[in-house]
Amino acid sequence: MRPILDISTAKVSVELTSKCNLRCNMCPMSNLQRPKAHMPWWLVEKVAADFRDNGIRVRWLHEMGEPLLYPQLAEAIDLFPGCSVSTNTMLLDRATAERILASTLGRIRLCVDTLNPDVYPTIRKGGKFEQVVGNIRTFLELSRGLAIQVEIQRMITRPTAHETLEDFRRFFDLDRYPQARVIEKTCEGLDTSDATDLHDSYYGCFQGYPFNWFIVMSDGRVSHCCYDAHGQQPIGDLKTQTVREVLSSPILGKYMAAFKARDWDTLPRCGECYRNTTGTGVVVDHLVQLGHRLDRVLPVKQVARKIINR
Repeated sequence: MRPILDISTAKVSVELTSKCNLRCNMCPMSNLQRPKAHMPWWLVEKVAADFRDNGIRVRWLHEMGEPLLYPQLAEAIDLFPGCSVSTNTMLLDRATAERILASTLGRIRLCVDTLNPDVYPTIRKGGKFEQVVGNIRTFLELSRGLAIQVEIQRMITRPTAHETLEDFRRFFDLDRYPQARVIEKTCEGLDTSDATDLHDSYYGCFQGYPFNWFIVMSDGRVSHCCYDAHGQQPIGDLKTQTVREVLSSPILGKYMAAFKARDWDTLPRCGECYRNTTGTGVVVDHLVQLGHRLDRVLPVKQVARKIINR
């Protein structure tokens, strides 16, 4: 029988900071129900050593906050070689770019979201479009020829529906930068089920299996869900526990029983996703659900994960 949370296939992230310089309209940062703080450096080193000893690779140095606010970002990246960082790009000036490009960073996601300077502030509240565009252009030049993946994010919303990948490619002249590509993301509001111009009324996970993530929040607590912005469903605390202790904790069995019983008092974050299911799950989501039911017979979940990660 496979473990409830399989760390070998889970998506692992470490939130260096829960602080942010923007208040984006799709983000619960304005009402974050946990302290906004940097992860202490001793804890970053502890987590990195624990992960290294267990052969665990970190996918993102990011969850709720803006990683470029973290004073020792480049040093942290080197503790998690090949990791990825996602940024609103406001703070990515030349000096910062040079520091992180000298690290072992494998991928960076630059979130500009739209090419329309009038639409941009409706998505990234507090951001400055021209500053972000200028920082992206500088970073593209500095990273050219280096072993790093640069992703420029386009957000799919009603106001940006007419924009295309090719529009972004031309705007940033990406034919000159083979290290860069444009990615598309949908916008999902974590704290509202109401439809807006930025997102439809549906939001949340695929509602098939609740243990696909291992997220270390800036205070050391661990969540199993990338939508658990407020840390409502912790499964452990790496300030006082090891990874193996968290993975063997009885709370995982308790949460699984609650998930199967639809006990949303125990799992309030899961309850929010289930209460607001007005959309239709994508094909891959259903494949993952099927894989959860049949994974002792067919490796459907692993196949689906490969599709998701492409």
